[in-house]
Amino acid sequence: MSTLRFVTWNVRGAGSREKRLKIFNRLSDLQADIVFLQETHMSKTPTYTLTSPQFPHAYSACYNSKQRGVAILINRRINFSISNNITDPEGRFIILNLSILNMHLCIANIYGPNVDDPSFFHNIFTALSDHSDTKLIIGGDFNLVLHPKIDRLSTAVSQRNWQSADTLKQYMNDFGLSDAWRSHHPTLRDYTFFSAVHHSHSRLDNFLVSNSFMMDVTDTQIHPITISDHAPVSLSL
Repeated sequence: MSTLRFVTWNVRGAGSREKRLKIFNRLSDLQADIVFLQETHMSKTPTYTLTSPQFPHAYSACYNSKQRGVAILINRRINFSISNNITDPEGRFIILNLSILNMHLCIANIYGPNVDDPSFFHNIFTALSDHSDTKLIIGGDFNLVLHPKIDRLSTAVSQRNWQSADTLKQYMNDFGLSDAWRSHHPTLRDYTFFSAVHHSHSRLDNFLVSNSFMMDVTDTQIHPITISDHAPVSLSL
């Protein structure tokens, strides 16, 4: 295998069989190998509910059938082993330590609060602190923008700065992480979510990657919004 493709996608619910079929078909089109899903909206159902013949391996942190929920799916063609996993009982993050393609990685899928809550990022990076010497890939719907001037397009006169964004940027500096899409597209304006309520476009969905790993990132893309109200984002190694 010459490339490894990660996809992160807020699917806004995966409780129905029909919706899951649409999601799996789209992931197949995207040639995904490792998938981070957010807002699965599933209660404590068996993990195999989120599997398919193409994605037989699923790891999830559930909350209830109306809110939150994250999952990591791994394609059948990927050979891997997992040494440790951490699941959030609030259904906001899941962390896996795995060996794959002769690499040791720590991957984390997160669904950030849609309110300004710096404590969430304190909690997630505290959980990651034991793995700071491992290559990190953190993906998900962060529910904030890192650079409001270029990551948001809004008709509002002013935008308040979230403390959560400052907290996240400080942890990115402490852990040596880069915003992969912005690193590859330093001046481009593109967005992963449209809010009809706030009349704004925002880049909320993202991958943060260890600086030492960025040379292995060959491509990162924001794909068209379909099925959900968020765009899938891909990262290729």
